[in-house]
Amino acid sequence: MNEQVSSVALALPEPASLAVILKKQDGLSEMLSKLEDAARKEAEGKDVSTRKGRDALKSIAHKVSQSKVELDKQGLALTEEARKEIDAVNAGRKLAKDRLESLRDEIKKPALDWEAAEAERVQALEDRLAAIDAGRADAHCPSEQIAAVLAEIEAVDVGESWQEFQSEAVAAKDKAVSALRTNLAEAQKREADARELEELRALKAAKEEEERKQREAEEAAANLRERAEKARAYIKEVGEGRIGGQPQPFGILIYELDTKLPSIVDELGEHAEGIHDLRKATLSDLNARMEQQRLEDEAEAERQRKDAAEKAAAEAKEKAERDAAEKAEAERQRLEEEKRKEVEARAKREADQQHRAKIRSDIIEALSALRGKATPEAIADALMAGEIPHTEVRI
Repeated sequence: MNEQVSSVALALPEPASLAVILKKQDGLSEMLSKLEDAARKEAEGKDVSTRKGRDALKSIAHKVSQSKVELDKQGLALTEEARKEIDAVNAGRKLAKDRLESLRDEIKKPALDWEAAEAERVQALEDRLAAIDAGRADAHCPSEQIAAVLAEIEAVDVGESWQEFQSEAVAAKDKAVSALRTNLAEAQKREADARELEELRALKAAKEEEERKQREAEEAAANLRERAEKARAYIKEVGEGRIGGQPQPFGILIYELDTKLPSIVDELGEHAEGIHDLRKATLSDLNARMEQQRLEDEAEAERQRKDAAEKAAAEAKEKAERDAAEKAEAERQRLEEEKRKEVEARAKREADQQHRAKIRSDIIEALSALRGKATPEAIADALMAGEIPHTEVRI
């Protein structure tokens, strides 16, 4: 070991010896134990309370650390050398493996190629044999499909090209042709039965369709007759002046016959012409009745106008006479009232004059009682004392 750890009791071995120690089981543990003992022995007795003692312990610890670094460094160098040796061995192994495997494949290739070609040849013959299979078209397939497959198989050549499968090909072809012919016969019979059944169904459907059309035609005719009867009844009702049971004016009745009904009647087929004749006759009758009604209404209106004029004249005359009588009566009452008021006024004036004369007489009489004493003072005293009648002094 170098001088940095020379004071430690156990120095590190040389790299060659270290390689032996590292490979030896527990070899390194023994060396480390000796190193630990030497370091502990050197540190023993050092006084940590003194600077010298502490420095000594630090120095010993530093040497231990250097021993660790050196040991790791030498171990790493040994590892690198071992790795190089391993890489060289692995490269040799790979070269030997690649070249020997290539030689092996080269020697074995002719045998593998022949086996593959033989397997391909046998598989091709087996595929051709499998193609001769009547199962491609069973008795449930269409006869055209079965016939096509049968023709295809009958055309198959089962000569020497089949090699060792020739006998199997002959047997498979005979079996397939026989089965397909049987299937073809069954399919043709099934299809013939189906065509016959379809023809029967078609005849039945055609008969049912004809019966349906006849039934619908009868129903349509009955419906048309019913609608025609309703149209006649409706026209008759309109001709009687009603719609829906309710009386209607001529204008609505004529509009119904002349405008609304024609398009409806046109839809009544063979009944339309007769119903149109009925409609037109009813319309003509309604127009005549409406004209007659118009003339009667005008005559009635003229009569009512005359009656109203005569009544108005009579009422005007009666009103004039009544107004004149009322005016005369009012004038008479006014004159009587004026006369009454004049009498009452005259009577009131006479009564007032008499009353004033009496008051004057009473006052004169009271004043005369004073005689020669009728001085202003005496009159004033008499007034204040209430001795003069019809007078009053308010204090």
